[in-house]
Amino acid sequence: SSEGEEAGQSVLPDNWQSPQTNDETNVTTDEAALLQLATCHLAGTGLPKPNPPLALHLLQTAYHITSSVQSAHKLALLYEYPTQSNNLIPIDVVAAFEWFKAAAQSGHIPSMAELALCYELGCGVAQNDEEALDWYTKAAEAGHGASHYSVGEHFEEARGVRMDQEEACLWYYRAARLGEEDGVGG
Repeated sequence: SSEGEEAGQSVLPDNWQSPQTNDETNVTTDEAALLQLATCHLAGTGLPKPNPPLALHLLQTAYHITSSVQSAHKLALLYEYPTQSNNLIPIDVVAAFEWFKAAAQSGHIPSMAELALCYELGCGVAQNDEEALDWYTKAAEAGHGASHYSVGEHFEEARGVRMDQEEACLWYYRAARLGEEDGVGG
């Protein structure tokens, strides 16, 4: 068997260290490269087989070194939706919640909507309509179309807010104007 293929053995050289930004030499870690490497290891592209643990490590490295909200969002998707990893990474809704939260708090709009859904359904966190509405509103105000519809639902059904049919209609109207299918047909 070739080097690195045995279970538990790293494919990285023994002297490998996580690259870090060095202001004196102006050397920086390339976020895009780490994300692409993670994608290759997830799919097994250019490798004998996929290596999900290394893909997760690369995404976590990208987040911690470059503050990559894209890697945090990708990590959350991998833990939440098995099809994102060809069913190679087990579902972990708590990890998904934490990664969506990290990306959402850094302004990643799709993660704001996913975080709101986690709070709405109690997925990886205690169910909380107020937090769900707060994050749906932030996502909607940042331009996430489907979140407009979700805010409307909260007002229509008095979830985390007083019932207000007029306010619900305004949010549904905004969703429809953005071409959201639920807003148009809902």
